[in-house]
Amino acid sequence: MRYQALGSSGDPNAMTPSLDGLAAEGVRCTQAVSQYPVCMPFRAALMTGLPANLNGVERHGDFLDPATRTVANAFADAGYRTSYVGKWHLAPESGAAMVSPAGWAGQDFWVHPRLRGGFQDWFGFNISNNYYETYICSGEKVEPLRLPGYQTDALTDISIDYLSRMATDGAGPWFHVISYESPHPGAGGPDGAAGYPVPDEYRGLYDPARLLLRPNVPPESAGTARGQLAGYYRLIANLDDNVGRLLAHLDGSGLGEETLVVFLSDHGEMGGSHGLRNKQVPYEESLHVPLIFRHPGLTAGSEYGDPICGLDIAPTCLGLCGLPSLDGAKGIDHSSALRPSPAAAPGRPLREAVLVQWNDTRYRFGDHPYRALRSPRYTFVLARDDAFCLLFDRETDPYELRNLYWDAEQAELRARLSAELLALLAEADEVPPGYVVERACR
Repeated sequence: MRYQALGSSGDPNAMTPSLDGLAAEGVRCTQAVSQYPVCMPFRAALMTGLPANLNGVERHGDFLDPATRTVANAFADAGYRTSYVGKWHLAPESGAAMVSPAGWAGQDFWVHPRLRGGFQDWFGFNISNNYYETYICSGEKVEPLRLPGYQTDALTDISIDYLSRMATDGAGPWFHVISYESPHPGAGGPDGAAGYPVPDEYRGLYDPARLLLRPNVPPESAGTARGQLAGYYRLIANLDDNVGRLLAHLDGSGLGEETLVVFLSDHGEMGGSHGLRNKQVPYEESLHVPLIFRHPGLTAGSEYGDPICGLDIAPTCLGLCGLPSLDGAKGIDHSSALRPSPAAAPGRPLREAVLVQWNDTRYRFGDHPYRALRSPRYTFVLARDDAFCLLFDRETDPYELRNLYWDAEQAELRARLSAELLALLAEADEVPPGYVVERACR
C-alpha cells in the first residue's frame, strides 16, 4: 500500500474513512520510507531492526535465521504475550503447498515453530496470494486450516476473537501483529483472474474511467493503469473496513485507551506512474509508505515530518511502551520525537535521510541493483545500470518527472549526495557495492 492511497494523504480516489480516522486520532508520519521495497527483506528489517546486509535476508527469497533476535523476543522478555496472524513470508519454502481445485498453486502455509520469529501464539502462513482459498497453520502439526470466506475478513475475525480471549483471560500485556496480504494482487473468487478479488459488495466500486491518475502516468499507460488501480482501490476499501472493525473492537472493549496501534505497509505500488506497475523501483509510489501511530501519550491529529523507515518501527514501538530497544539494532527509536515536550526546542531530525537497498534478485523483478538516499527533499540513486541512476528534487518536482542525475550543472549536488549515501552505507555496516564506489567517485 503506497502512501498516496489514503484520503488523509490527499488521494482524491481513496475511500479510507477508518484509516483516515486513525490518522486523526494519532500521529501520521509523512516521511515514512520502505528501506527495501519488496516483501521479504522489508519484513526481516521490521522484525529485527537490522538492514538487509546484517539480518541475513539480503534479497527476496532468503529467510530469517531462527537464531536472530526479533521484536517478539523483546516484548516476550518484558512479560508480553506475543501473537501473529496472517502472512509471514520469512520462512523457507516448506513444500507444504496447497493446490486449488482449479489448479492454482503457490501457497505455502506451513511455518515451522522455530521459524516463527519468536511469536508464541501463531495463526499464520508463509505466503498465499489467494484471497478465497487461504490456508494457515497453528501449533506444532503440519496441518492446513482453511480460512472461511475472504482472507482479509477472516484474518480480522481471528484477531478479534484472539484479543477478546486475551481480555477475558486477563493475561496481562500483549503484543499482537496482523499481517494482511491486501492490497497485494492475488487470485481467487469469480473475479480473481483480474488480480484484485474482493467480496461482492466491493465489486461495483470504482469506475476505471472516472479515476484521477497521478500526473506522472504517461498517456500510453493510462488505460492499463486505470484497470489496475480500480482493483487496487477496491482491495483498499475492504482493508479499510477491516481496520475499522479492529479499531471498533479495541475501543468498544476499552482496550483502546491503553493500546498502542500502529499501521504500516512494507512498500507501495507504482500503479502506472512512470509507465510501471509494481514495486522495487526507487520512485515515490514504491518507496513512500503510510505509517500511523496511535497511543494515549501521543498528540491526536499531529504529523511527524522527519524521515523514518522500517528499521525504526520495532525500536519506536518498544520505546513508546517504555521498553529497551533490540540489542544491536540499527533502527532508531523515534518515541521521544513523536511525543515531544511542549518546552523542547526543535532539534536536528533523528534521521536526515533513509538508505534504500536493492540487490539483484532470485525472482522476476528485473536485475537492476542500486543503493539510494531518500530525504524529505531529494531522491538520489546510484545504480549499476545507467537507467536507474536518478536524482530528483521533489521540492520542485514532486512527481519526479525531471531526472537531474546527468545534468552537468548538478555536479556539486551529486557529489554531496554521493558522500551522504556513502555515509549511510557506513552507518549500516555495509561495504559499498562496486558500482556505488565507481559512480560516487565520478
